[in-house]
Amino acid sequence: MDYAKTEQLETIKEHTDSLLENLKILRKIYEKEIIKVINIDKKRFWELLEIICKYHDIGKVYTPFQNIIRDKLGKPLIQTKFSYEILKHEQLSPIFIPVEKYKLTKDEKLLVYQVIYYHHERERKEINSQYLEEVIKEDIEPRIEEIKEEFGYEIEKNLDTSFIKYIRNRIKERDKLYIEYCLLKGLLHRLDHSSSANLKIEDDTLENIADFIDVFITSKFSKPNKLQKFSKENKNENLVVIGSTGVGKTESALYWSNGGKTFFTLPLRTSINAMYDRIENTIGYKHVGLLHSTAIEYLEEKEEFENEEEKYNQSKNLCEKITTCTIDQIFPFVFKYKGYEKIYATLAYSKIVIDEVQAYSPEIVAVILKGLEMINKIGGKFMLMTATLPRIYKEELEKRGINFKFEQYLKPVKRHKIKLEEKEIIEDLENIKKKAKKKKVLIIANTVNKAIEIYLKLKKQGTKNINLLHARFIYNDRSNKEKEIQEFSNNKDEKGIWITTQIVEASIDIEFDYLYTEMSTLDSLFQRLGRCYRNREYEENEDNIHIYTKNASGIKYIYDEEINKKSIELLKKYDEKILEETTKVELVDKLYSKEMLEGTKFLDKFISGRNALENILDYKTSEKVAQKLLRNIENVNVIPKNIYEQNLDLFKEYDRENKDYARKSMLKRKIDKLTISITEKTRWRIKDRLTVNPYYKEIFIADLKYNDETGLLLEKDEEYELRI
Repeated sequence: MDYAKTEQLETIKEHTDSLLENLKILRKIYEKEIIKVINIDKKRFWELLEIICKYHDIGKVYTPFQNIIRDKLGKPLIQTKFSYEILKHEQLSPIFIPVEKYKLTKDEKLLVYQVIYYHHERERKEINSQYLEEVIKEDIEPRIEEIKEEFGYEIEKNLDTSFIKYIRNRIKERDKLYIEYCLLKGLLHRLDHSSSANLKIEDDTLENIADFIDVFITSKFSKPNKLQKFSKENKNENLVVIGSTGVGKTESALYWSNGGKTFFTLPLRTSINAMYDRIENTIGYKHVGLLHSTAIEYLEEKEEFENEEEKYNQSKNLCEKITTCTIDQIFPFVFKYKGYEKIYATLAYSKIVIDEVQAYSPEIVAVILKGLEMINKIGGKFMLMTATLPRIYKEELEKRGINFKFEQYLKPVKRHKIKLEEKEIIEDLENIKKKAKKKKVLIIANTVNKAIEIYLKLKKQGTKNINLLHARFIYNDRSNKEKEIQEFSNNKDEKGIWITTQIVEASIDIEFDYLYTEMSTLDSLFQRLGRCYRNREYEENEDNIHIYTKNASGIKYIYDEEINKKSIELLKKYDEKILEETTKVELVDKLYSKEMLEGTKFLDKFISGRNALENILDYKTSEKVAQKLLRNIENVNVIPKNIYEQNLDLFKEYDRENKDYARKSMLKRKIDKLTISITEKTRWRIKDRLTVNPYYKEIFIADLKYNDETGLLLEKDEEYELRI
């Protein structure tokens, strides 16, 4: 008996049968969607995929592979002169395919051989035909009848190395079989990984999210609005939609998904968590998954599942009907890393929602737009929806020849009367404090340091009911604060101040009475405005939005200085006036026109990012590197020294635990909740305050001040000083 793996002691035949069962499920649910753009016979496509599944792992009968399994099981090894270092099982599998039986054409051989040969993307020695012939003669042929009996289906009678000529030059983007290759290889990855995890490849529910949205809207609003009707009527089209805050974009997107496999993306993990909760709890649709770097920690907090890890694995293996996720989980496929076909093939029969595209950097938007072009070519559909859309992004989609329907739905409600303050926000704290005695006040700073400075100044002045939220709290504390700000927002009787950074722009569903904010670029600024009078009409005479233009923090290294200046100039016309929703869209459109952007770093970054993507070499980037490129930033995790010392026993136990995988995994998740993610640039700035954790080397210990009130202070302890 030949084994495929040791985790659950599964034979190669059992694993193969599992793939074939999952193939039946996949074909039953998504057959039409998967094959709508292929150029080969549609029935033949499924026959080829079945052949690939049957023979992809048969090379594991190779004695050196079986010895690896036997060694792990503590069984005696089989004597052999061959080495797994020289020849891997996927390099052997193609010899077993009975080409004549399946009547494979030259193109079909190219597809089948390459999909199987490259289904493990790893460093390995180039195949040596002479060595392979020796393996066939001495290791395989003596057992051929036994292998046939074990698998129960036909095996090539004349085992030889002729397949090698078909795997020399990999199929790439400009080759005629590229789409078919991506689909076959990507679906094999999906089938293989799902089967290995003992998961059903796809949720076969007949429950349609659109029906749940019907019930939700009827109970809350009586009937769908114009945007929602438009999305429902155009469920088979690519859509680009501009909609003001509170117009029901989420419900519109779920109408558009219409029960199909859907990926719903948002810029921040907090916004994804909120979206997941909204679909699962508020709307009541349970066939939804959560996928981002700390998703399992969030699922644990909710305490809704007997096995959070199983729920997370379903999301990680893309099994759910709807997956809520950050773009770095999906869009790395654009970089064509080794194994990218798994995601790309899945998107061929999926719908993808990109929410709040204006929140991403120009380099990341270049990746998204390239990705949408690739998704369109393989047959997937997209809906790009946003409160404001830079003109150059729409023009870029059009330039790429992508057909989409464009609509704009803006509320006529008047919500924001703005006042441009030609001073620093720190100079206006007395006025802010007075307002906070009777109202809910939100202060948004461009940087964490500025937010902390404002908080400490107000605290020193004896201000009551002030709170602080930013990205430099450990996960546990930040999660608590996110809940607290929502509770504060929802409690009609609460008065006081919350000081935050841009993390609230497109993530947490909150509504305040007054907003005091540092100036930023218009797209970011208008997102902030959406946190004030989110669902109400403003009928007072005084200004409810105060924008501070002098010495705003973060200009140059967070916000483009030239675009920030242009933003101020565009706003001056509306100083001390109501800013209509249509005006916001028009201003962002104008700001991000090619005429206005000419000569800016923003345009340079977008163009250079776009051009770089057109010259990517297939399979030259790793998946990990691709994700980092997409995040546009390389982060490291740190733990404040005092938090580390309080939890030292937890780290020691993690370091000791080597046998119980589930226990070690649980300890890891507990540790991750005690960390803060900082940029590589910040890491170098404070490198003399960081030490390697002896029990968990991926996490640095930060010898810096930390508490759950102000978060991590980056300045050195003995030199720490703020202008308070």
